[in-house]
Amino acid sequence: MKTKELSQIALMTSLLVVLGFIPAIPLPFIAVPLTLQNLGVMLVSLFLGSKNGSLSMLLFFLLGLIFPVFSGKATSIPTLMGPTGGYVLAWLLVPLLFGYLSSFLKKQSFLGLFGMMWLAGVLFVDLLGAVWLSQVTEMALSQSLVSNLVFIPGDTVKALIATILAYRLSDFRA
Repeated sequence: MKTKELSQIALMTSLLVVLGFIPAIPLPFIAVPLTLQNLGVMLVSLFLGSKNGSLSMLLFFLLGLIFPVFSGKATSIPTLMGPTGGYVLAWLLVPLLFGYLSSFLKKQSFLGLFGMMWLAGVLFVDLLGAVWLSQVTEMALSQSLVSNLVFIPGDTVKALIATILAYRLSDFRA
């Protein structure tokens, strides 16, 4: 692995940690708050790709074993054991899923990248999170899925912002 790649992994992991310092917005009807860390997960996926993005996410989780890197000043174990665990576990897989989905794009157009990021970074995360939430809180799965609809508009905006940044600043247009 090259020094440049290691630096990029460390930088994106740092971004995830910094986004965790931004206070989450609690919601009264669901045990999962609104956070900005999932924007960081999308940026990691877009800028680093499958392999390095997954390494960055793994490093983030490993740091979380020792330091409170998750939103709400939480460490990995309590975060994974609580109602947000499914969303956070899905984050580990977003770079891999995004890489797999985007491999089907013949030309990496803006709309294609946004669509793949929306599927991996919004739909997949919210679905896995809803299933986990229903298990941990004993909420009906249908109720959990409906409650998760509140995240879709904001997460879609985050996916759009991440795609714009990556498309403008990266080599997708090459």
